[in-house]
Amino acid sequence: MIRDFDWAATSIGALAQWPQSLKSVTQMLLLSPVPIVLLWGEDGVMIYNDAYSEFAGSRHPALLGSKVREGWAEIADFNDHVMRVGLSGQTLAYREQELALQRRGKLEPVWMDLDYSPVLDETGTPAGVIAIVVETTQKVLAQRQLRESERRLRAFVEATSDAIYRMNPDWSELLHLDGGTFLADASHTMPDWMQVYLHPEDRARVQAAIDEAVATRQPLELEHRVLQADGSVGWVASRAVPLTDESGAILEWFGAASDITEQRRTNEHLRLVINELNHRVKNTLAMVQAIAMRTFRAAPDLAVAQEQFAARLVALAQANDLLTGERWAGASLREAIEQAVRPHQHDPARCTLSGGDVRISPKTALAMALAMHELSTNAVKYGAWSNERGRVAIDWSVAGDRLQLEWREQGGPPVVTPDRRGFGSRLIERGLAGELGGKVTLYFEPEGLRCTVQAPLAAVAVE
Repeated sequence: MIRDFDWAATSIGALAQWPQSLKSVTQMLLLSPVPIVLLWGEDGVMIYNDAYSEFAGSRHPALLGSKVREGWAEIADFNDHVMRVGLSGQTLAYREQELALQRRGKLEPVWMDLDYSPVLDETGTPAGVIAIVVETTQKVLAQRQLRESERRLRAFVEATSDAIYRMNPDWSELLHLDGGTFLADASHTMPDWMQVYLHPEDRARVQAAIDEAVATRQPLELEHRVLQADGSVGWVASRAVPLTDESGAILEWFGAASDITEQRRTNEHLRLVINELNHRVKNTLAMVQAIAMRTFRAAPDLAVAQEQFAARLVALAQANDLLTGERWAGASLREAIEQAVRPHQHDPARCTLSGGDVRISPKTALAMALAMHELSTNAVKYGAWSNERGRVAIDWSVAGDRLQLEWREQGGPPVVTPDRRGFGSRLIERGLAGELGGKVTLYFEPEGLRCTVQAPLAAVAVE
């Protein structure tokens, strides 16, 4: 194309009239695989090689022999500067120089490495500028994309509370760890990471899972305990995936560990609550069965039996309500007594409670509530609350390792010792004593019924 071009129509003249310096530099650039363009004379007439023609794209072949300021009109000012500097005998170099070039019908940003040097004629005077042009657009865009990906990854790591980590191919070394909000960071390679981060009892299990993941080249996923940054033991749900090269060889592992400590604690508490609920439901059903059998067997007729049975179930339900409010972790002795006796009082002033608050177990609360219900029912029917002036005093105290409680009635009708004990009396004396592991005694004194309870504190109380 250079041989056949009509150079006589340009400012540099016919090919036969070219000076040897122009012929030599043209021959040199044609032999180079690197994109090179020669800008000759004040007009910067362009002579280039095959590699540059690929860079020129759709401008080739019209670009050959044209003036550089016209051929690349959108960057005419840039090339004007290049020509003035080059023809003054100076060099220029640009790395990843951004220019806006007309491509595909619109201006597009491109990046290039550019090196400009003056070309001397036979007299030693700069007669042209030779330019080595290497487009780096793809590399620049790839680097920007990589930096953006890294920026987003860093933002993700900083935004999440998870621990993000990298491991070498066989997991023998921790490469890096951003510990999130619960693990200590590791910014350097760490061969002893298991000793630093894993609970001793879980290390063998984690190692077995790692061996399996490495052997199968499958993601690793498991829950295990960790030693947290504050020195406490926590739980994580960890998942890691292998990063491979084109041949499939594992380069490293990338993983994330989520803090599930509270979730595990909640699940464990829920499991304990369910087990406790199962136990309490069975005990309550057994108690209901016993109440039903005793009530219906001892009552003089069905109507009385139904009334007594319903009242006892209400007392049992009220005790369960108290325990439900306390999440079945125990209850207040005062509250258990108050709740049991309150429905039977016409005048709260006729019942006094005295004693420090004691936390009692669910088992004790149910038994105490039923016993207080039976005593209250008896007081309303036959005892201190059956008239207008009788009073009930309920006192309790802790002496050493024992709980002592007394129910004492005064001002009611004279008390006569019954010929036989009903179910209510047996529930109080035997049932309550059995539940408390202590001694319960009823005293049918003329001035009023008295009931005393003595039980080991360890058997009735909770921390």
